[in-house]
Amino acid sequence: MKDAKLYNLTQETQAALYGAALAARQKQGLPPFEPPLLLQVRRGYAESPGWFLVQAAEFDPEALTVDKLRVRHVYANQRLMQALLELMASEKWLDVVGDEYSLTAAGRAVIAATRERTRTLLADFTPLPRAEIERLESLLRRVIESSLNCPEPPKNWSLRYSRRRAPGSAAPAVHKLFHHFSDLNAYRDDAHLAAFLPHRVAGYVWEAFAYVCAGTRTAEALYDQLAYRGHARCEYAEALHVLAARGWVHATDGGYVPSEAGLTARQKVEQLTDDYFYAGWSCLGEAEFEETAALLHKLKTACEALMAA
Repeated sequence: MKDAKLYNLTQETQAALYGAALAARQKQGLPPFEPPLLLQVRRGYAESPGWFLVQAAEFDPEALTVDKLRVRHVYANQRLMQALLELMASEKWLDVVGDEYSLTAAGRAVIAATRERTRTLLADFTPLPRAEIERLESLLRRVIESSLNCPEPPKNWSLRYSRRRAPGSAAPAVHKLFHHFSDLNAYRDDAHLAAFLPHRVAGYVWEAFAYVCAGTRTAEALYDQLAYRGHARCEYAEALHVLAARGWVHATDGGYVPSEAGLTARQKVEQLTDDYFYAGWSCLGEAEFEETAALLHKLKTACEALMAA
């Protein structure tokens, strides 16, 4: 099961863990957390003040720039990224010097408050027996440490920066486990970038291609589904022309469809992504790998049951 399904399971488990912890807090009659309004803008999207603040925390004390953001986040339009950074600066979370955005005391205070909310939310939260949480945390920690030491490709840029905001060794196992899922997300990005960037297509073009392979047929439909990335309709029309020039898609009366060559190219990229991503998992024996997958399923199921109760 070393494919996208297992990676997706790690991300679904993280979401379920957070949701179940929130549900448990509500059932205790505790007040809901109220983050600043700006953190609620475009909440859940990578193109948001909340995610960019996470990135600022990872780079701190280095300044953040659009170019640094785009090392990992290749799908969004630079105009939107710049606008979000300027919006955060207007809130006095970032200080601007040239093209660099550095965290201010106010920005660090927001980050500290966010981290404290997570610590409070996960403190003593045990959706599984503590020994099983500790075991899963230990297994995934080994995977992450192994991934950090894997030969290139992929480069581990995203993973290294993600580790800079990991909880300390004294943190509860459930808190460390929660961040391990973010680390895996970062390394999956590293792996996918290493797999598709050698084709020398822009990130938004590659994403458009993925949507065409999934059934989207026109620039209008691409824009309708991906407007949150900040690209215009005309840019998606140009993306389709680029893909057609490569022979990866061809036009029909109903719009663009992938060619056999295109499907083959995409399948190779997806397989290479899995190969890169799971190289670090080789530190686990077969029985340990199966144990990890089983514990992930068990944790996700337990958390979903708590949310539904």
